[in-house]
Parts: sequence; C-alpha cells; structure tokens
Amino acid sequence: MPYDLFPLEVGNEFYYSYYKYRFSGISSYTTGTETWKVISVSEADGSLKYKIERNLNALFKYAGHTDTITDSKSYLEVIEDKSSSVISVFGFSFNRYQDVAEIELKEEGYTSMPSLTCSFKADIGMMSYSYYHPPNQIVNETLTLDSLSLVP
Repeated sequence: MPYDLFPLEVGNEFYYSYYKYRFSGISSYTTGTETWKVISVSEADGSLKYKIERNLNALFKYAGHTDTITDSKSYLEVIEDKSSSVISVFGFSFNRYQDVAEIELKEEGYTSMPSLTCSFKADIGMMSYSYYHPPNQIVNETLTLDSLSLVP
C-alpha cells in the first residue's frame, strides 16, 4: 500500500519552528512558530488546488531592536494532478502516494544561486524546509515540524 507523503485534508494543521536569518549590510533574525492549516480545496482543469493558510508568530531582531510578529498570515497553494496524484509545491513536483516512507527533494545552489531542500514523511507531510540564498543578500530560512493535527 502506498504511503501518503502530504496529507492535505481540509482542517489538517502543521506546527513548525520557524527561523530566518537575513544579512544585507545589517543582520536580522526571526524566530518563532508558523502554523499551516489546509483551509480549502477546489477542483479545476483536472487538478485539485489546496489553499494553505500560513500563520507566523515570532520575534524579529535587528540592529539592537526587537519587534513582535503576531498572526502574520500568508497563503500557499499546493496543486495535485488528479489523474497522477503528482503534487507541485515550492517548485518541486513529486508523487503524493509512494512506496517509500520518506523523500527528500533538493535544488542545489551555487555561489550566486539559491538552494532549497524539503523532506516529507508518510502520513505526516513536510518535516522540514530549508532555503538559502547567497551572496549579496544572504537569507537562510528553515521550518522544522514540531507537531501536527490531522482530521479523522
């Protein structure tokens, strides 16, 4: 039986530790939590479009100052081809249902090109996300799954 590498039922929630470092003359750090909630699914042109609400609560530190980020919402769209169950997210495409329990997707960067790594685990979803963008404006952003709440 194939494993579901990204359970995308409406109501599912994923709780991540969030970290972001940015340097472009001045260093800044953002640390906190980001919650993802699958809020809707729609069908169009043979695809399912899942809308995920991302909610960030964190501390933003820069140049000796600290600001609080509360309920900063953004949205992510995940597309699934209905005929093949291929998921598209963050520029990656992969089979949602696989015979392996874990996968890691990588886009290797170069000195001036960004790199991106995502790992997914059966019946849990995205375990980690790491984005690094050099050289003039260095950005290092990570998400690490802490827990999840799946609808029955």
